Amino acid sequence: MSQLTSLRARKRSETWSALHDAAARLALDKGPESVTVEQIATEAGVSQRTFFNYFGTKEDAILGLQDPRIDEGLLAEFSVDHDLLEQVSKLLIAGVHSTEGGDPDASRRAEVLAAYPLLRQRRFAHFLQVEHLVRDVVAGALTGSARWQAALSRNSAADVARMIVLVAGAPMRYALQQAADSPTIDNQLRALDGATALLQEVLEEIR
Repeated sequence: MSQLTSLRARKRSETWSALHDAAARLALDKGPESVTVEQIATEAGVSQRTFFNYFGTKEDAILGLQDPRIDEGLLAEFSVDHDLLEQVSKLLIAGVHSTEGGDPDASRRAEVLAAYPLLRQRRFAHFLQVEHLVRDVVAGALTGSARWQAALSRNSAADVARMIVLVAGAPMRYALQQAADSPTIDNQLRALDGATALLQEVLEEIR
């Protein structure tokens, strides 16, 4: 990474944090419904136009949320021919983590959500975005897999991918809960190992 690229990345991170800090602080002081984008931008020392370069809505700024991304490393290794449950769960966890903008202060987000539970709807909307992104990845991979052709002869790739993502979402949510006290991606992925094994045992018993 060049010095110029590094400087731009640091500046972007600082602006993102300034906007999120201002939005969360104003929301806790005044209530989210009373906060405007103009107030957040002014408090952070930037223009409203700059605000929308970083956040789609004031709620996203308050919670420190951004549009999800697919982890390129996980995507490069992804295959529907082995360990699919674990792989999809990892993609989901990484996707959820990407919505949080690398913000280490999960306690502040928890404080805002505890004070204003209706904001959970906005966070859930980001979870759905993650599911849709991962579902598209899985559906695309299924169509090129000889192993899955029998299933695809009876159902569409989109429907099969949706079911896979829904099943993989169970250990993902379990792992997020297990790592709630220290919600780093490393802790979440470690918790996922046990969650995936538990789900497989449960599935064997309830067939």
